[in-house]
Amino acid sequence: MTQFVRLLKYLKPYWWQIAIGLLCLLLATPAQLFHPLVWKFIVDEVIVNHKVGLLVPALLVMVAVHLVGVGLSAARTYLLGVVGQRFVFDLRNELYRKLQSHSLRFFHERRSGDLIARVIGDVDTLQEVAINGVDNIIANALQFIGVAAIIVALNWKVGTLTLLPMAGVAALVWIFNARIRGLYRRIRDRLGDVSAKLQENLLGMLVIKAFARELYELQRFEEENRRYLNESVKGVIARTVYFPAVFTVGFFSSVVMIGVGAIFVLRGEFTIGGLVAYRGYWWQLFAPVFSLAQINEMVQRAIASASRVFEILDAPLEITDAPNAIELAEVKGHIVFDRVTFAYDDKNIVLQDVSFEVLPGQKVGIVGPSGAGKSTILALILRLYEPQEGRILLDGYDLRQIKQESLRRHCAIVTQEPFLFNDTVRHNIRFGRLDATDEEIVEAAKLANAHEFIEELPDGYETVVGERGVKLSGGQKQRICIARAFLANPKILLLDEATASVEPESEAIIQATLERLMEGRTTIIVSHRLSMVRDCDQILVVQDGRIVERGTHDELMANGGWYARMYRLQMALPEYETAESVNPFTRQGGST
Repeated sequence: MTQFVRLLKYLKPYWWQIAIGLLCLLLATPAQLFHPLVWKFIVDEVIVNHKVGLLVPALLVMVAVHLVGVGLSAARTYLLGVVGQRFVFDLRNELYRKLQSHSLRFFHERRSGDLIARVIGDVDTLQEVAINGVDNIIANALQFIGVAAIIVALNWKVGTLTLLPMAGVAALVWIFNARIRGLYRRIRDRLGDVSAKLQENLLGMLVIKAFARELYELQRFEEENRRYLNESVKGVIARTVYFPAVFTVGFFSSVVMIGVGAIFVLRGEFTIGGLVAYRGYWWQLFAPVFSLAQINEMVQRAIASASRVFEILDAPLEITDAPNAIELAEVKGHIVFDRVTFAYDDKNIVLQDVSFEVLPGQKVGIVGPSGAGKSTILALILRLYEPQEGRILLDGYDLRQIKQESLRRHCAIVTQEPFLFNDTVRHNIRFGRLDATDEEIVEAAKLANAHEFIEELPDGYETVVGERGVKLSGGQKQRICIARAFLANPKILLLDEATASVEPESEAIIQATLERLMEGRTTIIVSHRLSMVRDCDQILVVQDGRIVERGTHDELMANGGWYARMYRLQMALPEYETAESVNPFTRQGGST
């Protein structure tokens, strides 16, 4: 119940619409309960007492009251329906806002498909209860109370006996809730597993088809889907027992109503019109009970969804702006790593006691074996992660003293796997600076050597590139990403294997483009291709999370360490020993 109380804050902005909707509900309920009283009047007065002249007026009154009730119900449905949609809108935005505030670690530890299921499916489930559920609970409760009051007023003995079986319904609800609460949470979790598997396979469809693993992945998807099916069937079984039991217990109230009512009529303690009214009121008495039983089942599903939603909203943020964080209007690009240690978990240290300095405008290359921590250094500069020890300075300020948005506004990154949104080429370039003009976008594309191929696309800059840029080649995607970086005009440029995944015919073009992009900027280059870092002012060799060599290209070649061995291997110099090429990162007598 605490979770539903928390949801009320999302309904608070719409209190007046809710108030008017509930007022319409209060006014409409008596109108819905009015008809059986007219039936009683017609039987007892028009038929029994032969007051035929009252028939038409009675029918007109019944129709008028009905129309008023329908109008009030329509107004209620509209007002609360709009509030329900706005509730979903606000809650989804809040969830997305919270997701964007998390560090990358949060996403690495969770499956994106499950997160999508929480933001979409679980929020939809909450909408059912937040508006429709509350509305129906109040409407049915009012109707039940109203009918109960009327049947007791007509004959308190018959009315009281009619209401006794409803205690059995309350007991069934309590038993059902105890059994179903954990089950519905498992059902939502299994659905999240199915969503996660589906998204993973859709993104990996090329690999699935390339290795002819369609049948294998179909079986794995069926396994996830079967787990969801098994839990869902348990829910169906629980509902199959619950709802017929509620209906059966409720039916006994009808038996009592008719049987006891008939006895009282024969004894002269009740009128035939009263019995007819009772028969009309039975469904209006039982329907709210059955409806409340269904709503209770919906509430249990919503409790499971609410727990999944609030797990996201309550998850602590690893990286936040300090209360006194500053805004950097200008940046020189002076970067210092001061004894930085970082680990993704408690077991594996990725960087250990790393220190280096990058002066404004310098180019620094970072090389080393896979998994050494090179890309992690770039992520730390962007403050996508927080180091466990040490500090990182930008122009003398600890990154933790700088607002995240301000820090990243002065940086741009070009990664190994270029990411494009399923939008136009123009939008993907403008992502680097949202207020850029069309002329500036075209100029950035020209600087990135992308303008010519963009003009040849079916719709030029208005061509939609597909999900993750699937309609373009690797080189074309990378040049659009570089154009985006040109448009951002950062002071700090981070290149993470920027040419690793492009086709050979595009590599030379991209390298020339990157050289142009690096001019006048502090640049840090992570690359396995040492030709990319040869001309850097400083080269750092990272191995096992530590900087094991540093210097210029000439200095490192003179040292004869593994940088020199790697360079000779890549350049295929004749003095490179073939035996050394087995693993350029293997030390003599040791391992990588």
